[in-house]
Amino acid sequence: MPVHGTCRTICGLCHANCGLLVTVGPHGIERIEGDPDHPASRGYICGKAHAGKEIVESPQRLTMPLRRTPRGLEPIGWDDALDFAAGRLAAIRDRYGPESLVRNAGAPVSYEARDGFLYFMRVFGSPNFTGSSNCCWLPRATAFNATMGGKPEPDFENARLILFWGSNPLATERYGNYCGYERFHRIISRAKARGARLIAIDPVRSETAARCDEWIRIEPGSDVALGLAMINVIIAENLHDRDFVDRYTSGFLALAEHVRTATPDWAACITGLAADQIVDLARRFATNGPATICDGNGFDMYCSVVDAVRTVAILLGLTGNVDVPGSVVFLPFAKQSVLSAPPKTAKIRQSEFPIFRDVPFPGIKEALLHDEPYRPRAMIVHHSNPVLIQANQRRTVEAFRKLEFLVVDDVFMTATAEIADLVLPATSPMERYGYRAYSSFDRGFVALSRPVVGPPGEARDVFTMEYELAARMGLEADYPFVDSRSWVEHMLKPTGVTLARLEHEQIVAVTPPPRYRKYKETGFQTPSGKLEFYSEQFAKAGYDPLPIYREPTNGGASPVVPAPAGFPLRCTSRRPAVFVHTKFRNLAGMIASYPEPLLWIEPSDAARRGLREGDMVELSSPRGRVTIRTRFDISLRPGLVMMDFGWGNPTDGLASANELTSDEFWNPISGSTPQRLFACEVVKMT
Repeated sequence: MPVHGTCRTICGLCHANCGLLVTVGPHGIERIEGDPDHPASRGYICGKAHAGKEIVESPQRLTMPLRRTPRGLEPIGWDDALDFAAGRLAAIRDRYGPESLVRNAGAPVSYEARDGFLYFMRVFGSPNFTGSSNCCWLPRATAFNATMGGKPEPDFENARLILFWGSNPLATERYGNYCGYERFHRIISRAKARGARLIAIDPVRSETAARCDEWIRIEPGSDVALGLAMINVIIAENLHDRDFVDRYTSGFLALAEHVRTATPDWAACITGLAADQIVDLARRFATNGPATICDGNGFDMYCSVVDAVRTVAILLGLTGNVDVPGSVVFLPFAKQSVLSAPPKTAKIRQSEFPIFRDVPFPGIKEALLHDEPYRPRAMIVHHSNPVLIQANQRRTVEAFRKLEFLVVDDVFMTATAEIADLVLPATSPMERYGYRAYSSFDRGFVALSRPVVGPPGEARDVFTMEYELAARMGLEADYPFVDSRSWVEHMLKPTGVTLARLEHEQIVAVTPPPRYRKYKETGFQTPSGKLEFYSEQFAKAGYDPLPIYREPTNGGASPVVPAPAGFPLRCTSRRPAVFVHTKFRNLAGMIASYPEPLLWIEPSDAARRGLREGDMVELSSPRGRVTIRTRFDISLRPGLVMMDFGWGNPTDGLASANELTSDEFWNPISGSTPQRLFACEVVKMT
């Protein structure tokens, strides 16, 4: 229950989940500070955490359920809203079957985001889960799982060489997957102080690249070519860890033959790097161990993501930089209850995406747009904003309009909620119970998030609304929770930690310290039990068992593919560090430092178009056009511009990057689309 005084909790607004001390008085939140006793953040918080008070008190909060009428979305009571939803979902299930319902969820910055409506899908009987997973983390996890049976964490504290490849942790506050690195905001400064070499591989000079010892300015989407060429050098010069490769890997001979023609000279014209630069990077990575690689979301939004990250995993395996201090390490993690169940029916487009955990959103979209017999009829969108997140916004909206029923729960009105049939007002992290499990190089721990204030109006936590919906449909028997508090209790049962203990201690250690070289005892969690350069899982599923470079299929946005007529520039995108995904751009405190999206352009490209810094321009692609303001960046490669991503909600009304991106092509394994690379042109507004 909300309390007056100072309360320990966690943030829940991004993946870091920093510890907070929130002081509450008679009129609400008075102060938000960092918790010095949180094992990871140790008192550090960013502007997003400070925005917690503004989120709670914002006049733009959704406070009542909204139902679509001929006049638009209008407020209704909870009983009417849940009766409406239950009736529509039951009718759709009876007519089309339970698999006609899809759950669409966003990035799990909190476990509430991860788990909402999971159990509902289980009792409803649908196997169809989709969301942002095709363009965030899961494609990389799929590559690591196929190669070494899991997604390990970088050991920054003991590495002599650190590659930040496609990652920008200084902007995302995310240095690994779910590792609670102590004082994570000082990882780079600590590594540099002890003499580690830091290298960023990135098309743009990100915040992280600016802090590293070296920035390798690779062409967007050419990572597979760089990875294969580095593998070529390491094998050709016998720089691999022979003992590790001989004992604990499979497929080395096939890999060696596969990369024989992937020379640095071949990769140079693709990557925009000099051949000597590629050779030097490969040699340094192989001979300056222990070495680690921090991969990031920069990979996920290219069609090449899975093979690109397979080359990353292979490089780590070739050099023996796996599960040893200073490499990438499999850390212990808290056991939690499982809410979903194995599907009893086939997923949508199961044969097209046989090994991807979710149904990639492009598969859902195309099933809708082509009126396939086995397609969604209803969708619950939880903690997600697919209209802005997914490529080709116009076609995404067209697909959603094919649904017979669309439900969205959120804190604010979004571009997706705006087109829903039913909008349900959700609570913010300051208004509900939650928790987070963190792995750690010390030991794994769990931390409690708790309500410090009550929700505005009739906003409800997702587990309350989920249970009440299930009850109206007669699906509540044996439901493991009824609200966010009982959900926390249920999820933590395998740890042996009770909610009462967490409410008293707030943070509890639940695993022993990590052990290294576990593969010597248990092998790798792959079909062969070894780290697989040649993937047996991929071969069985009909995919290429070794990573392959393919020419970009994204409308000519590549130095080796002719540009489409009228669109000579290439555009990439990024999320400014102050924000998370498509959130917070309606908060005055957040936009004070970054009020609008910008188009970053190299000065010579601007001069050829008669542009001055600050001009409003029309940025167009073969898919659409937006209006945006320019800012110069001398570090950009000529011919490449960069657009800020995340705007376009009704609360900001500014340019959305995915009005310009292509959904014509996607990765055949993960459905990843090329959001970070498209052909474009820039023209000054008159």
